[in-house]
Amino acid sequence: MIKNLVRGSISLATIFLLMLVMAILNLGGLEKVCATPPPLRTPTPSGMTLRLEVKGSVKTEIISSQEMEKNIKSDFNIVSGTDITKTDENGNFSLAMQDSKSIDITIKKTGFLTRTLEGIKLNGTDLSDIIMWAGDVNGDNVINMEDCICIAKSFNSSKGDAEYVLDADFNKDASINMVDVLIMAKHFNDSSESYPEYIQASPTAVSPSSTSASPTPLPGETGLEIERKFALDISKIPYDLSKLDIYELTQSYISFSPEIRIRNVSDCMYFLTVKAAVDDEGMIREERNFWITKEEYTKLSAKTEGNVIYKTRYQGVDNGVAFAIDIYKGDLKGLAVYEVEFATEEEANKFSPPDWVGKDVTSDKRYKNGNLARYGMPS
Repeated sequence: MIKNLVRGSISLATIFLLMLVMAILNLGGLEKVCATPPPLRTPTPSGMTLRLEVKGSVKTEIISSQEMEKNIKSDFNIVSGTDITKTDENGNFSLAMQDSKSIDITIKKTGFLTRTLEGIKLNGTDLSDIIMWAGDVNGDNVINMEDCICIAKSFNSSKGDAEYVLDADFNKDASINMVDVLIMAKHFNDSSESYPEYIQASPTAVSPSSTSASPTPLPGETGLEIERKFALDISKIPYDLSKLDIYELTQSYISFSPEIRIRNVSDCMYFLTVKAAVDDEGMIREERNFWITKEEYTKLSAKTEGNVIYKTRYQGVDNGVAFAIDIYKGDLKGLAVYEVEFATEEEANKFSPPDWVGKDVTSDKRYKNGNLARYGMPS
C-alpha cells in the first residue's frame, strides 16, 4: 500500500517536471501570463455605524516551520462589502460589521484561490479554520497550466535572485523548487468554485470559556494528536445533545499498519488521514490530514480493509473544556466515548474528567478506531 502511495507521488512529480520543461521551452508571453494581480483597493469609509465584530481564522494545507507559517497565514484580505481587514501571523482576523442577520465574506491573497463564504450567520460563533488552497500564482482563480508557466520562470531561484517571485514560493522557504510544484499539484485544475461548503458552527449548548484543550470538530492538518479517551454510558450524559454541534462521521481504513484512514464528514467534507503512534500509552500520535474530493473518497472507499465505522459526533464546551462525544452506530451500536484533545502532554496528564464519564480507555488498544474497524466491539 505504501509502495503504491510513493509510486503515485513520484509519478505526480514527474508529470509536473515534464510540464515545467514544456513551460520553460515556451516562455513567450510570460509577462502577460504572470502579471501580478492589481492590489486590493481600500474602500472609502461609508460612514455607517459598525456594531458587530466577526472573528475567525484562516488555515492552509502547507506544512512548514513555525516561522515560515507566520508568513503563510498572515495578510489574507478578509472582505465583506466595504469592510476589509487582514489576518495576523496566526491566521486570525477580526472584522467590524454593520448589524446584519447574515453576510458574505471573501478571503483573498495572491498565490491562493479566492474563497467566498455566502450567507454567514452572525450568531456569535467564530469562523474558525477556513481552509485556503495555494497554487494560483497569477490570480485568475484557477490553478492550471498558466500557473505552471509562472513557476517555470522562477524555478530553482532563491530569494534575492531576479527571477524569484514571492507569491510562487508557497511554503515561504525562500526558494522555488519541487515542494512548491507539489503544493500547486494538489489542487491542479481546481478553481474558486471547487472549495467544499464551509460548515459554520452553531452556538454551543453550554457556556464556552477559554481553555487549553483543543476541540475536535473536524479533522484538520496537524502534527501531533494528544488525546485522552473515556468510555461513556449514554444514559449518564447530562446534556441535550440536540443543542450541541453535530457531525455525522463515516470512516474506513485503506491500511491498518501504518494507519491510513478516509473520513466523510456529514456528506460535505472528505479527508485522508495518516497516523502513527508516538508513545506506548496511545495518548500521543503523529497525525497528518489531507483534504480530498468526494470523487477521490468514493474511489478510495473501494480499496478499504475491515469494517466501516459509523458514528455521530457531538461537541460542546463545559467548565472551560472543549469535548467531543462519539456515539457509534451499526455493528458498534451501544458504544460511546468522551474525548478531549490537548496542546501539550502535560495538560493531558493533568486533566481530570467529569464524574459522569466512565473509565479511561486512552491506552486500551481495543478502543482505537482502527481496531474497532478490524475486530469490532471491545469484548
